[in-house]
Amino acid sequence: MVPLTRDFQRRRSTRPGRLTCVYAERLTVRMVIGEAKAIGDSCDVVIVGARCAGAPLGMLLAQRGYTVEIVDRNPVGTDTESTHWIRWPGVRQLQSWGLVPALEKGGCPPIVSASLDFEGRVVAGGPRAGGMAATTYAPRRIELDAMLAAEARDAGARLRERFAVTGLVVGDGRVAGVRGSGPDGPAQLRARVVVGADGRNSTVARLVKSPVVEDRGVLARSLYGYWSGVGERGVRVVFRGRRGISLWPTHHGLTVVSLVFPPEEAPGSGRAAQAEFYTSALREVPEVERALAGGTLTSRPRAAAVRNARRQAHGPGWVLAGDAGHHKDPVSAQGISDAFADAVVLADALDAGLSGSAGLDEALAGYAATRDAQRLEAFAYTCEQAELRPFGADFLDDLDRVTTDEQAVQAFVNTFVGCDAEADAGWLGESH
Repeated sequence: MVPLTRDFQRRRSTRPGRLTCVYAERLTVRMVIGEAKAIGDSCDVVIVGARCAGAPLGMLLAQRGYTVEIVDRNPVGTDTESTHWIRWPGVRQLQSWGLVPALEKGGCPPIVSASLDFEGRVVAGGPRAGGMAATTYAPRRIELDAMLAAEARDAGARLRERFAVTGLVVGDGRVAGVRGSGPDGPAQLRARVVVGADGRNSTVARLVKSPVVEDRGVLARSLYGYWSGVGERGVRVVFRGRRGISLWPTHHGLTVVSLVFPPEEAPGSGRAAQAEFYTSALREVPEVERALAGGTLTSRPRAAAVRNARRQAHGPGWVLAGDAGHHKDPVSAQGISDAFADAVVLADALDAGLSGSAGLDEALAGYAATRDAQRLEAFAYTCEQAELRPFGADFLDDLDRVTTDEQAVQAFVNTFVGCDAEADAGWLGESH
């Protein structure tokens, strides 16, 4: 869904990562070493998962000359549950990697406006950052993930698709690789570090027995579908009672329309019941019905119910990134940006630990501390919003005043999109 706010001036804790400079001389030396050391069954890092955390991490490490194996149990570009929307912090990260032009060239439309309707009070405008339009995107994951994986491969990382991890290689009390099977049969991949970037049902987290340190359970449910023939060109969000409806333009001329609702309202089992509940809920809101007039639902709605939980982020020879270590309800639409930020901070930490400029365990602990500092406030905030409590009279009265003040409207829209987020620190709080 979307990041809600009852105090629209509240600062967000989710921030875009900051790339540490890769010195040309050090990179050249590592590239020479990498050419001499073929990527085979032994490497510097094995990354399990080739999506929004794993693929960028592999790209960043390979660019620094490390030998990287990325494995994924699915083919690249397989679809997955997602809110689609990349808020401004995540877009800034894509800009720093030079990937926004490729995203647009692939058919993902830019989003330059937002309309937020709280029980009939509408705040609308174009978010801005640094005096310029803050453009965001809502890509299909089949497109975004494939693009990120291609960048990792072009940087020099090896990618094994359809490779299922079934066990760990352990030596001297440390994780030293993974065992699994792919199209070429069983394989053992040894590495100095194993990264679990394989989503909220992480195989790596299960195999290393990473403890759950906080669990708020499932607080909301959602259904989303793809519509053709919808004229919306910006983000549009409508809140009515304990339900929220969002519209985002996405790839191939489609609009993804999401419905979030309390768990107790969940429809009966079966796709037909879900589809009826979804379409009925959209028709019950006249503003949404008008927005979808002339549009066609192109596929059955998909259901999502995300457990809000975070795990211990690292241990001897292993570390978790993205949803594998920290996942929360999509109501705040921060998952993709969080995954990008994890990739940046973890790449810096692994660089320090693998190069010897810091102890490896110290570097992984620094990454974990940074991750928690970046995420804990947003985690609590997301859980609060996922409870979907009705908006109070004071908040709605404040909105009435906001709509009459141009600067207040700009501040509200900027906060919604994430333009007020501060820059990330590097691992251990410093860039190095």
